Amino acid sequence: MNFGILHETNLNEKRVCLTPNGAHSLIKRGQDVIVQSGAGVASGFPDQQYLDKGAHIVFDAEEVYRRSDILLKVLPLDHEALENMVEGQTVLTFQHLSVSSPQVFAGLIEKKITLVGMEIMEEEDGTRPILTIMSELAGQTAPIIAGNYLGLDPKGRGVLLGSVPGVAPASVVILGAGTVGTSAAKAFVGLGAQVHVLDNDIAQLRKIERLLGNRVTTIYANQTTIEKTLGFADVVISAILRRGALTPQLITRAMIKGMKKQSIFIDFSVDEGGTSETTRPTHLSDPIYIDEGVIHYCVPNITSGISRTTSIALSNVLSKYLKEIAEHGIEKAIKDSHVLKKGLYTLKGRNMQPVLNRMFGIKIK
Repeated sequence: MNFGILHETNLNEKRVCLTPNGAHSLIKRGQDVIVQSGAGVASGFPDQQYLDKGAHIVFDAEEVYRRSDILLKVLPLDHEALENMVEGQTVLTFQHLSVSSPQVFAGLIEKKITLVGMEIMEEEDGTRPILTIMSELAGQTAPIIAGNYLGLDPKGRGVLLGSVPGVAPASVVILGAGTVGTSAAKAFVGLGAQVHVLDNDIAQLRKIERLLGNRVTTIYANQTTIEKTLGFADVVISAILRRGALTPQLITRAMIKGMKKQSIFIDFSVDEGGTSETTRPTHLSDPIYIDEGVIHYCVPNITSGISRTTSIALSNVLSKYLKEIAEHGIEKAIKDSHVLKKGLYTLKGRNMQPVLNRMFGIKIK
């Protein structure tokens, strides 16, 4: 079986799905790994490291598509990628299909693609192994990003996240008490910020209180409490996610307008459409824009900014499931693995996520 690793070039993407060590774990099981030249360079994994582990280096993306049974990507499939794919291929990637175009659906149908979304792969207990590790990493980047732009002259307000005696710390509001929100809360608390976490799941809020004690304030989320907390926040983090579906727009333009001028809004939910009426995707090369006087940071591939750490973490977790595919073949691996089965968007062109039928009015047979 051939596993293909593509070199992502859009959106300033620097991550790679599989490191040389990850590739070697497949090669020693008798599999072939085909790597597009440069795929790992931005994460510190030059072509020679893959060659040393027994992988094949090719220079054209088209050759990777043509020779691969299993494609490994980081960015979602788009219309151009689907044109290059071979009928019946399997691809694992972060697809976020709820925000894809109808043309992508049509391509999946036409070419009978099996698409596994790494962000919706799920264990029997409901945990999502790949999304969890990516969310933990994303949450830890939040104070780095917020601290940079909050103090940045001339855009920022010149505010430090922490404090010194006699000076109040920055107020941080986090919407969502899941993995991203919890990871971010831990990081902000460690810097001395005043942290408020909002969620409508009391059990999740209780977990954060047990973890961080009185260093964080938990608040039940509704429109009133969201609007009130945004009004005094120096930093707002949106960490809301609905599995395989669009994120609800809980923040209105009026709420953003009511925030402090030059405060920071970081929308980790932008991958699934975003939480605010003012959210629009940006790139790492030009990550911010100002709307209603608030600095917005809405980068979909945010962990690409820490590409080496992210690539190693992703490869470590993904390798377990790739080994199952290598040992049993894709069909049996999907049949036997709850995680892979739950990650299916499409199976040979057939839609496996009914919510998408209702959302787009398109039925994949």
